[in-house]
Amino acid sequence: MARPSARPQLIEAALRVVEAGGVTALTLDAVVEEAGMTKRGLIYHFPNKHALLVGIHEELADRIERALLDATGRDPEGASLVDRTKGYVLASLRSLTHVEMPFILEAANDPEWMAPWLRVYRRWFPEGEQPVEDMDDQSLRCLVARMAADGLWGYESTLASPLTSEARERLAASILDVLGEDA
Repeated sequence: MARPSARPQLIEAALRVVEAGGVTALTLDAVVEEAGMTKRGLIYHFPNKHALLVGIHEELADRIERALLDATGRDPEGASLVDRTKGYVLASLRSLTHVEMPFILEAANDPEWMAPWLRVYRRWFPEGEQPVEDMDDQSLRCLVARMAADGLWGYESTLASPLTSEARERLAASILDVLGEDA
């Protein structure tokens, strides 16, 4: 019987390192210490820090995809733009934490880091490639709602203490109001 991969444990350890000390604290040695593994075990899965960062981006993007599926209740291909947008707003406000923020911001610096995020976003919002000038009113409202959810998540990531669940739900409802009566 094959042993389970240590890869998920290493990624979780890396995320704990970043949560405790920021992205600058992320070193292979810090991950090894946090995971309680050998450096050789880490190198087997992630030969260098870049590979570890690619793995972290892949894991975080997969988590967002799962949160979107949970919030929407279906695959994106079977959901309307409004339903996908509602799912995005709810998933963003319920499941994202502040640890994702530095990774998403850094992703723009490397195509390999950005690829998992784009894969998820393009699957859920393929119309996002359309210029704003060409969007109909509903598509524009959906974009504004997604941008507001991103902004709220960024805002909360900078607070010393998190918002209450009641505050988050109220803000989510307000963001979803942007979608209008047809939502």
